[in-house]
Amino acid sequence: MILLVLILSALLVAACSQTPASESVIAPAVEGSETWNTGQTIYNLQCSTCHGINGEGQFPDAPLEKDITGRYGAPPHNETGHTWHHDDDLIIRIIKEGGMGDPVNFYVMPALGSVLSDTEIEAVIAYIKTMWTSEQQDIQRERTIAVWEQQ
Repeated sequence: MILLVLILSALLVAACSQTPASESVIAPAVEGSETWNTGQTIYNLQCSTCHGINGEGQFPDAPLEKDITGRYGAPPHNETGHTWHHDDDLIIRIIKEGGMGDPVNFYVMPALGSVLSDTEIEAVIAYIKTMWTSEQQDIQRERTIAVWEQQ
């Protein structure tokens, strides 16, 4: 009976503890570093078609207006966008699982979790963070930490 209680207790602790998707806050890549080069390459291949080569978004001249199909374009990832408003785990989840389940109003982002490794996803995020101001990077880092502390 004691063994059963110990096993159930261990399972309860394991079920209640949530581990962040990444082990630490993803730091912005240093330009020219291996992480930056990897992130930039993957971003250019997988993300830039919709989000823009410089992170300017699908429709940089009218990001909050619908196009002729009645849908909003992919958002900017640079300092003009809102990606920096999200914590690392949410950004990781959106990259892995895809985004916007409303194809009537938005272009649906494909899930890349089966295409990219965790290391590649983190490199892309580290690269995207280089598109933000240092203040935006600081705010996003603090937001990520705050979300982890709530878990």
